[in-house]
Amino acid sequence: MMDLRAQFKAVDAVRKGMRGELRHLSPVPFVPEKPRYPAGLSRKPLPRSTPEAQGVSSAYLERFLRELDACPEIKVHSIVILRHGKLIAQANWKPYSGIYAQMVYSLSKSVTAMAVGMAIEEGLFTLDDRIAELFSDKMPPPPFRRHRVEQITVRHLLNMTSGIRFNEANSVFERDWLKSYLTSDCAYEPGEKFTYNSMNSYILSALIQRKTGEGLTDYLQPRLFEPLGIDHVVWERCPMGIEKGGWGLFLRPEDMAKLGQLYLQKGMWTVDGEPHRLLSEQWIAESTDMGVRTLMGEHETAYGYHLWEFPIPGAYQFNGVFGQYVVVIPQIDAVIAITSGSHGLFVDKSAEIIQKYFGSDEAFFAFPLPENMGAARALKKTEASLALFPDTIPVRRRRTLRERVEQALFPQRSVPQLSVDAKWINGRSYKLENSYGTILPFIFSVEKDSFLPPIQRVSFAFAPDFCTIEFSDGEENQTIRAGLDGEPRRSVLNINEEVYVTGNMARLTRDEDGRPVLKLYISFLETPNTRVIKFIFSGERILVRFQEIPSVENASKLLASLLGNSGGNMERLLTERLSGERVPGYLRRIAVPKASGRLDLEATE
Repeated sequence: MMDLRAQFKAVDAVRKGMRGELRHLSPVPFVPEKPRYPAGLSRKPLPRSTPEAQGVSSAYLERFLRELDACPEIKVHSIVILRHGKLIAQANWKPYSGIYAQMVYSLSKSVTAMAVGMAIEEGLFTLDDRIAELFSDKMPPPPFRRHRVEQITVRHLLNMTSGIRFNEANSVFERDWLKSYLTSDCAYEPGEKFTYNSMNSYILSALIQRKTGEGLTDYLQPRLFEPLGIDHVVWERCPMGIEKGGWGLFLRPEDMAKLGQLYLQKGMWTVDGEPHRLLSEQWIAESTDMGVRTLMGEHETAYGYHLWEFPIPGAYQFNGVFGQYVVVIPQIDAVIAITSGSHGLFVDKSAEIIQKYFGSDEAFFAFPLPENMGAARALKKTEASLALFPDTIPVRRRRTLRERVEQALFPQRSVPQLSVDAKWINGRSYKLENSYGTILPFIFSVEKDSFLPPIQRVSFAFAPDFCTIEFSDGEENQTIRAGLDGEPRRSVLNINEEVYVTGNMARLTRDEDGRPVLKLYISFLETPNTRVIKFIFSGERILVRFQEIPSVENASKLLASLLGNSGGNMERLLTERLSGERVPGYLRRIAVPKASGRLDLEATE
């Protein structure tokens, strides 16, 4: 009965979305959680080294970064590369900087599994304990118990073979996730086959809280986060106050790399100059055994305890949707951590590029290489030049000798001026007609169940090297300052009482019809998401087009995969439509909206 109700609720929510009833899709009230995350580097940074000192060529790593950057199918935000436990390369694609913790989605599962390994080592439960016994007081009375659910063990949760129908999509509509899970049913016998389901990880989180009296964050603080120097940990919770386990964790790129290095070191970590064991070597070996064969997208792979196999012999990865990876490569003693906003759900082209450059030991030596200052400078220059949206970087014309002399003699003459189009748009305010467009990316809104009213008014102000755009939805105003000079400007937004920092870049050009066009990129620096808003100016009219990265098309495929995994007949009816190459027209008007508007003469300066 619970599964049938869950299916009805999921289908009803999708129908509401298709009608444009976006706010409060879930019957469970939205509860703001995320504070403003303090920016900064780790207080316990990883030791730094040159690539050559660790047996790697700087020129080789530069070619690797350039190939990542040139691939149109991926949108890397940050990357950290370790060799022999030393950080040898680190790059951030503007406007990302690596100083903010970012949502890592399902990479959270690997951290949850670490907590489970610690709890097992402490004797709190075993891999073969059944959850029906561990949560006996939460089980339904005997006449309503499902035999298959009673067979689910901790091991089934870890390797995703529980077969439970209750999934992430269903959780949006329930307050008590633990009760809903235990009153659900299994699509097959536990242990029979692999079905990816984040609610398995949630049950492990609930189990840690049940056995220790602490949530995952508090439990891991002295055991993992504090020794590794991972501070200000944010981990989203369910409506009952339990960390989600399967998602919801925020980590900085360097912190992600530390987790991979811990596994590479078989659970050992140096704390204040002394070696300490944080995870048992046996747990590392068992969790990376990859005993369950399955598919990741269209690629055959294997799964361990909340870890994925990686296509390099002996390698494995922590994996989060839209390109959040930690790749551990024991054969060359290396770790790669990547955050992205890629279109791929579980695997993207970055895996192929990593395999190409790190798949053999030919370029990785056991001894230091001679230092190459030229190659080292070229690597640093490349690291500093990377940008997520290169079209926002102005092409700098080389100044003539006369211009350089005049600037030196008469610096006041070099004061930058507004362009003709910027002067024309400056001070203008427009009223927008009915639209679904908001400042938030649609994917982000759906994932958080945090929707804003559509934008009703937009105003523009220009300086020579940046622009300021104010959005009003009738309830709140949001102000975005965006760089026009290739340098991002940051804004702090209060979104439904949660605080997010954005990095913003813009480009002012003209289209093929000669109309001024302002393209605005608003990157939510603690998420994989970027809202792209294109303003087209024509006389007193304005046309606004809303897009986002990662794309809505891929988000719909993700939703379809979640619905399809539940095994519900009604949900499967929606899967074919949602997983098509293009989002259906009526959903596209909401998910990829457009708006038009007219100049507000009273508000325009």
